[in-house]
Amino acid sequence: MKVCFICSEYPPGAHGGIGTMTQVLGRGLARQGHEVRVVGVYPNWYGGAETEEDQGVQVLRLREREHPMGWVFSRYLLHRKVQKWVRAGQVDVVEVPDYQGWAAGWKRLPVPVVTRLHGSLTYFASELHRPIDRTAYFLERASLRRADYACSVCQYTARMTEQAFKIPLSSSAILYNPVESLPRAREFPRLRNRVVFSGTLTAKKGIVSLIKAWPIVVQSTPEAELHVFGKDGRSDDGHSMKEFLLSVLPSEARSSVRFHGHVSRAELFDAYQTSGLAVFPSYAEAFAVAPLESMACGCPTIFSQRGSGPELLAHEREGLLVDPDKPEEIAKAILRVLGNPSFARAIGEAGRDRVRDVFSIDRLLAQNVAFYERCTREFQRKPSLN
Repeated sequence: MKVCFICSEYPPGAHGGIGTMTQVLGRGLARQGHEVRVVGVYPNWYGGAETEEDQGVQVLRLREREHPMGWVFSRYLLHRKVQKWVRAGQVDVVEVPDYQGWAAGWKRLPVPVVTRLHGSLTYFASELHRPIDRTAYFLERASLRRADYACSVCQYTARMTEQAFKIPLSSSAILYNPVESLPRAREFPRLRNRVVFSGTLTAKKGIVSLIKAWPIVVQSTPEAELHVFGKDGRSDDGHSMKEFLLSVLPSEARSSVRFHGHVSRAELFDAYQTSGLAVFPSYAEAFAVAPLESMACGCPTIFSQRGSGPELLAHEREGLLVDPDKPEEIAKAILRVLGNPSFARAIGEAGRDRVRDVFSIDRLLAQNVAFYERCTREFQRKPSLN
């Protein structure tokens, strides 16, 4: 199988769930002998070489054109590159994310174009009850309509994408985000009172709610520490979210919160393997990678009860689910885990088992390959292409 992913946030630069998923799945496919290409349009400041090989994955980063309509020309060049590869027989299937609508306006190709629903700009605006950008809506809807097949990272995102765009996607496959296979956590004592959060510092990730909950935690457990990993975002007034969060914290709690900025996944995994708890009280996700990786490391995990939270873990068995609108509830959940080592150990081990059994790359790789093979078989049988 020759797979081409469209991805404009492939690591090592700052990336989100799409970049992580593409790398994990791409590496897994390459290990099995499949040919994998990744191409996308990147800002000039983004880290990473123009071309590179990452564990068998061929990566090409096209740089954005720096003029008002440069984004249009960049999309044109992206399509031309993919079209060239397809015509040369180097690609059997093309996968595009729903985010930013990269396949909008594409001409028909002799191979299937698959869209994977990660959560588009329109989806997140709808989830957060914010105004929908009309340009983003137009591009993302056109890309969805252009795709020959669809899959979604979870059932919730498939359902809500249908509602947001008024496009039936009931036939889409559910292919959960895969997590890298990790060895069983080394036997060492966790730092029981160390709490970790990872994600871009934006309101939708629930970091403001977590910071508001934190003074309640340190009042009850003064030795507790909160370690925040993730690139800085913008607050509602357009200023640094990190500075806003520090301004919200009372002075007596400020010394217990440490901001680490964007770090590598290896550093994140180390944090998950050594911390007593990970907390992600998000307002909107598709199928969040951060709690999956935390659970994979055996770290007791608190996630959001909204969106796909119940698909990811069972409340009180594999972790805890909280309402991001209730800082007191978040604080209570944190204190429950910190104050009960046996409960923390139980949900940590159960969470790790769930990831291994349901969301590991070893488990999900075959499902993705089977989906691509089905799409190519059905596409080749379409009379209009003969």
